[in-house]
Amino acid sequence: MAAWQKAIEGFTAMGERSTFRRVLKPLTRAVRELRWARGDWSKTSDQRFHESLYGGRDFDPFTFAYPGYVTIRRFADLAAEFLPADGTVLDLGCGPGEITCELARRRPDLRFVGIDHSTEAIARARKNAERAGLVNTRFEAGDAEAYTPPGEVGLVAMFDAFHHVGDPAALVQRLGRHTSHVLLIEPRGNWHGGWQKDLEFDWLLADMDNIRRRVAHLCGDAGPAEAPPAGANAAARVPTLEGEPVERRYALDDLERFFVGWRLDLRGTVAGFERYPPEAQVVSPDRERFGRMTYELVRSVDESLAQRDRDLLAKHWVVHAERGAGNGATRRPPAAHGPAAVPTGVSGPYDVVYLHYAGPTDARPDDRLLATVRLQNRGWEPWSSHAERPVLASYHWLDRDGQVLEFDGLRTALPRVLGPGETCEVALQVRAPGRPGRCILAIDLVHEQVTWFSQAGQPCMEVPFTVRRA
Repeated sequence: MAAWQKAIEGFTAMGERSTFRRVLKPLTRAVRELRWARGDWSKTSDQRFHESLYGGRDFDPFTFAYPGYVTIRRFADLAAEFLPADGTVLDLGCGPGEITCELARRRPDLRFVGIDHSTEAIARARKNAERAGLVNTRFEAGDAEAYTPPGEVGLVAMFDAFHHVGDPAALVQRLGRHTSHVLLIEPRGNWHGGWQKDLEFDWLLADMDNIRRRVAHLCGDAGPAEAPPAGANAAARVPTLEGEPVERRYALDDLERFFVGWRLDLRGTVAGFERYPPEAQVVSPDRERFGRMTYELVRSVDESLAQRDRDLLAKHWVVHAERGAGNGATRRPPAAHGPAAVPTGVSGPYDVVYLHYAGPTDARPDDRLLATVRLQNRGWEPWSSHAERPVLASYHWLDRDGQVLEFDGLRTALPRVLGPGETCEVALQVRAPGRPGRCILAIDLVHEQVTWFSQAGQPCMEVPFTVRRA
């Protein structure tokens, strides 16, 4: 995290309880807007990003065996109560239309229209509608931010899409001419444009999958009953993405500025997970069963937080805006005590602890280096570098803000099979980035063709590094 951002967070925490807040708010917002204006974000870069994100991926998302269906179903649950009695629901920035289709299955009496600037996303949305046998949906490629509905719309919905909009105030003003109801499900933002995560439950998916895997292991199940579906990318790597998505997180004060003359009813949800368990698109009966249990658990957590008036500390908000019914938010989040470090208590096959790094912390561009990393297997499964899908040591290069510079590092075999509880030292081979500057060496393990350990919820070992000019 950049130093200025840490400073702002510190002042913000102080300002929440003092008169400094009146000064800090506009100052922080001005810094944030300047940073956004100087960034590389644009409609074009955002479109390129989402074209590459959705291209070449086609699978059935409407099964509990797919971890993402927990979010699809939960977002649809929360949106369903705001659907109109009749007419049209417009989903702006619909992506592959998964939530749109889930709602359309529940309300065949309504018409659903999805708009997205990614042609790849719209192609997948149409396949999803066909897969679900829907006749009350229509998906069109177009600029959601500039889209003008042909008539009155019962509800305009945006699921995880509002923060990609370049001029949200102008969008709200234009939508107000065609609807009295807007529904957003958005990441909860803070003053400096970051994602506010006082209560984060992303570990829940990983823990449930760890339980599933442990049960299968003890029952003698060698692996999933079925292979990944056709077209699914099971490679243990991040997809090659182009462009930069527009990412502007908004706090409640921002939403009130955008929706002047609208009443805002808010509720929080822990759904909207960033990390999925390994092999997320592999389908099997036990994944289906555990997926149903996970959904019920997420729904129960949401309800428990709401009963305790703590749901607005979750990292996603459900915002229903009604034009002409008042002004401002009817609820505000309670004071937070900071994110809690929650031990999961359930060991999984990828639990690793990095104990020590001994090696260089600077190099010239493209230098090849050798470092020693001491690590421990805290999971229940042995790791072998000589298996059909080996476990290997590797790394990523990140910039100072934690953004990926180079994802795929050189691979290094473990010196031996590493059993549960055992420790070893790895002579890690490293190649420095090709450009000079300060960066981070993020040491990671990879289960080839399955997952990176970091993608399975285990943090990398981060080593500050400097690439000198040649």
